[in-house]
Amino acid sequence: MSTSIAPRVTFARVVRAEWVKTGTVRSSYWTAAFALGFTLLFAAGILYLVLLAPAADIPDPAAIVTENYGATPSVGVLGLAFMFAYALVAILGVLTVSPERATGLLATTLAAVPRRTPVYLSKLLVSASIGVAIALVLGTASVLIVQPALAGLGLDSSFFDPEVLQSLAGGMVFLGLVAALSTAIASLFRGTAAAMGAVLGLLVLAPALVPIIPGIGSSLAAALPSSAGMMLFQSAAQVGWQPIATGGLVLLGWTAGAAVLGAVPFKRRDV
Repeated sequence: MSTSIAPRVTFARVVRAEWVKTGTVRSSYWTAAFALGFTLLFAAGILYLVLLAPAADIPDPAAIVTENYGATPSVGVLGLAFMFAYALVAILGVLTVSPERATGLLATTLAAVPRRTPVYLSKLLVSASIGVAIALVLGTASVLIVQPALAGLGLDSSFFDPEVLQSLAGGMVFLGLVAALSTAIASLFRGTAAAMGAVLGLLVLAPALVPIIPGIGSSLAAALPSSAGMMLFQSAAQVGWQPIATGGLVLLGWTAGAAVLGAVPFKRRDV
């Protein structure tokens, strides 16, 4: 009489399971596709509108492009793409955990993996990986799409230019941390709507409202996760490394703090 041995639960297998589950959520695909399409449309489309405008309206398109996109327009396009994409990446971060709780699938997961910490960490890891992947695809596509137009103005730069690569790498870190932060915050709530409201309130609404607070508004706004994190994809040649490092550390601090807070109810609360 033979007995089958159940496969040992390892962190790598838990992460693989999270990838499979995330891939079965249709809303994740639609949100990712919308994020890429919408962002590329605006990041590259705005520049092409300038170039396609009648010469009578814009006699010197190169001057307009450099005025709005900076001395290295490819970096400016990257920054615009990441600014448009981060809210949609935050939504994907919420969808990594909230629908599973709403449908009851989380109970099945925790029955298969009794220790909750690996499940929670795997969700953060998968969420961050999705954010990094979207940033890589989005950034690469944005730069390649605008290169022909910029070349016509003599403003093109190589994709492997250190300034472009540094901005792309910073954007990947930015969207990866935003996704993980959103997943951690969503772990605090039972409902998807409440999680969505909290995440978008912190990342999108707060940066628009906090600056109007008299006296301390601008300082508080600079310490918000999205405001600080946007320094990551700025050009070090233009702003220096100190604000980039400071912004990255602030966003990392928010993400780490949210991860710790989110772990408490995830580990203790009934599903």
